[in-house]
Amino acid sequence: MKIFFNRVPRNEPYGGGNQFLLGIVEKLKNLGHNVVFHLEDNIDLIFMMDPRPGDIGYSLQHIAGYKQHFPSVKIIHRVNECDKRKGTNEIDSLLLAGMSISDEVIFISEWLREYFKDLGFDKPSNVIYNGCDLSHFRPRQKKSKTSKVKLVTHHWSDNWMKGFDLYTEIDRYIKNNPDCNLEFAYIGRYYKGYNPTSTHIIEPTFGPDLGDKLRDHDIYVTASKFEPCGMHHVEGSASGLPVIYHTDGGGINELCKKHGEEFSNFEQFLLAVNKVSQNIDDYLSKINYEYLSLDRCLDEYAEIIEKVK
Repeated sequence: MKIFFNRVPRNEPYGGGNQFLLGIVEKLKNLGHNVVFHLEDNIDLIFMMDPRPGDIGYSLQHIAGYKQHFPSVKIIHRVNECDKRKGTNEIDSLLLAGMSISDEVIFISEWLREYFKDLGFDKPSNVIYNGCDLSHFRPRQKKSKTSKVKLVTHHWSDNWMKGFDLYTEIDRYIKNNPDCNLEFAYIGRYYKGYNPTSTHIIEPTFGPDLGDKLRDHDIYVTASKFEPCGMHHVEGSASGLPVIYHTDGGGINELCKKHGEEFSNFEQFLLAVNKVSQNIDDYLSKINYEYLSLDRCLDEYAEIIEKVK
């Protein structure tokens, strides 16, 4: 098949959607499909990553226009966003419009599917959770014991709702309690008003280098709220880290509840850190690495793609 994507993959630090795009493009090429990034003649399948124009300028409007001219073309819409995640008010309506013209709709979490059902979405759909490259993200064979519990998080987005309220509190706590047993590292881009003094800030990175940095820690922290699913906690888990996540984490909670603990305020967060650190081997034994694999994720997408003809 000739398959069009309305996003171009970037081989650099970028969001979770880009990591998926890199993988699915390679997977489809290896299966013998022709992958293109321009709306040209004889396209069999349109894979809509996002209804907005993006870097190559193809929006929902262009895709709908192509469908009008070539009614036989099939459309798959991967839904990985919502207004609630960033406090915006324009993306939900665009996504619902994209779903209305699509032959297959794939959500990246059950939480996200239910979110759009509440907004009126009523078509058959699938849920496929994100996965990551286990050759880059894998647990350290043997970790050296330290006197400090090493916490880490990483984000590409610098939106405040990624959890900067908690990350600020962690930084303040460590500063005000210099004898505490916690260390905290933040990897990636960050909110411009976030000015920590006791947090180890690490520049954005990706791939094997990011994996190396993650598995040098003990526990992964995410305070991101209303997350459709995300990639950060998947990479953290695959690097052999239990996850402490926010009660309102959205799709995050579905993947992390077996090998992590949730919190809704800072006091609960500290209790969760203590509980996980005291029983870390038990949490580690519950991480399902096979399910966190990008191969599992891509296989599920490829199966749907090859059925939509």
